[in-house]
Amino acid sequence: MVTLFRAIRLWQLKIKWKLAVMRFIDKQAKEILKNPEEAGKKAVSALNGLLSGGQE
Repeated sequence: MVTLFRAIRLWQLKIKWKLAVMRFIDKQAKEILKNPEEAGKKAVSALNGLLSGGQE
């Protein structure tokens, strides 16, 4: 009986984390759709930082 309880708790935790990740992705997508120009500038800036080796 303990193993069944533990399996249910692990399943609940797995679902909780999946929902948290999906909520985060949804929030980020809404921000990008709200202001795509700023998101593009941030992406270009981040790529520039990666390509230059983090030296600016």
